[in-house]
Amino acid sequence: MLRAADLITSPANQDIRAASEFQHKTKRLNECLQARFSCQKAQTEVQGYMTTSYDAIIVGGGHNGLTCGAYLAKAGLSTLVLERRHIIGGAAATEEFHPGFRASTFSYIMGHMHPKVIRELELEQYGLEHLKVPEVVHPLDGDDSIIWSTDVKVSQSEIARFSKKDAEIYPRFFQDMSRTIQIMRRLLLETPIDPGDRSLAGLKDLARFAWRYQGFHREFYEIFDSLTMSAYDFLSRWFESEEVKVLFGYWAAIGFFRGVHTPGTAYSIMFHLCGENGLGFSKGGMGAISEAIAASGRNHGMEIITEAAVDKIVTKDGRATGVITTDGREFSARLVAANVAAPVTFGRMVPREELPEEFMKAIDGWHGTGQAFKINVAVDRLPVYRGFTPGQAGVDYPSYAHVCPSIDYMERAFDDARKGWYSEKPFVSPIVPSYIDETLSPEGKHVVLLSGGHTPYELKGGEWAQERDNVVRNVFSVMDEFAPGFSDSVLGYSLYLPMDLEEVLGMPRGHELHGDVSLDQLFFKRSAPHFANYRSPICGLYQCGSSTHPGGSVSAVPGHNAAREILKDYKRLK
Repeated sequence: MLRAADLITSPANQDIRAASEFQHKTKRLNECLQARFSCQKAQTEVQGYMTTSYDAIIVGGGHNGLTCGAYLAKAGLSTLVLERRHIIGGAAATEEFHPGFRASTFSYIMGHMHPKVIRELELEQYGLEHLKVPEVVHPLDGDDSIIWSTDVKVSQSEIARFSKKDAEIYPRFFQDMSRTIQIMRRLLLETPIDPGDRSLAGLKDLARFAWRYQGFHREFYEIFDSLTMSAYDFLSRWFESEEVKVLFGYWAAIGFFRGVHTPGTAYSIMFHLCGENGLGFSKGGMGAISEAIAASGRNHGMEIITEAAVDKIVTKDGRATGVITTDGREFSARLVAANVAAPVTFGRMVPREELPEEFMKAIDGWHGTGQAFKINVAVDRLPVYRGFTPGQAGVDYPSYAHVCPSIDYMERAFDDARKGWYSEKPFVSPIVPSYIDETLSPEGKHVVLLSGGHTPYELKGGEWAQERDNVVRNVFSVMDEFAPGFSDSVLGYSLYLPMDLEEVLGMPRGHELHGDVSLDQLFFKRSAPHFANYRSPICGLYQCGSSTHPGGSVSAVPGHNAAREILKDYKRLK
């Protein structure tokens, strides 16, 4: 029985004979796939009345799964998306959480959504509208605040209030960061190379990759530094003011269970600033993104079934042949693309015994534990921050804020959680999309989305069932400190902890990015060595979710890249 795992190229300690062996096995795989596709094509033509047979099935109707499906449908493949929840979107969904109040339940910011996907799937024609917010207001101790803006001069002016030296160097810092981030943006759309592939094809891929990025040595050194340095040390290379360091250091803590002094956290700053759309919200909430992608896909024939949780990905002779849902429905397909987390796909939906031992070793080593809380709050008035003056740096109201007055404050929040408890004084990102999006709340009232850290997946010496209310109390206490009277304005709220993300969205251990975005889980190692190219050890089974390059955030890039690779195989072997 031939498995795609047999085609893993030789490690570096094997000789050049691996190249000819690889070519031989590739030929066998092509024959295997050709037979597979031809057989199912014939079946579909003979039994055309069957609605349970498709060219492609997407497991998981999150935004990446929808994106992958929309591209495949646009290319002419009959495509079915199966979603376990009652609504599509996964983490990018808009739901009513209090009578008359709607919110982006899990993800909040549209800035990472890739312009290429928006353009190619014509999402704006299907209702997608980006409401941009060019500034982040950062309340500080002492009735003060500092504002970061996409306008360099505005940020420079704000920084100058705390350090003239830092203000002078900021344009150079911004220029250097921008240059490095531009390279990272190019890397987003790459299919990761396999440095262990010594076949002729693999060596050609490596050479082409090197050629595309020749001349960018300095930027790659910066990326490497960011992957190994702490955010604090990285920022200290540039700035002397603690206020300026916390302004940028805050980005290192969002979505990660690490302190600002932890090695590798500098990369998190770049990761969060990598989005090409800037800051801002999707009008109607993040669910509007998923709905627009779905509408684009449906226009090309894509079908979507909700409340259809997939229990098993069916394989035969080392090939994916379809899926079975938890309620017993069976769907067959020429190929399957999994938008769920890698540890869910491999070892659960596909039994361990059907997968290579080395591959499962990598999947078993997949790490990442959620630590962020999310509280969606209905309020009868806007929060008023004591450290912010309307009109400061040209900002009328801080619809996007970061509450964390110092580096020490951030580290104390991390220390609490590192010991196995939730933060007594958490850092908080209050976002008020209803200030610029009237569709989310009744007139005169607002939606405030609170997220931050830290709330560990598991508690030491306690149970979450007894501590949930205390988390809300701690978060509201911080808000009351920086926006006096906030608690009195609350009409209702919904709380989501990592365990809730796991239960509702199926994200292992509640990690909103499907797993840590760290040096050992990036690029050609995401989700596993030799299979970072959106394929898998099972012939015809692909990966299209956040477990693949470039990782989490609402970017649609994994779905876009996976569809590109699927279509390469499909068109070549059709």
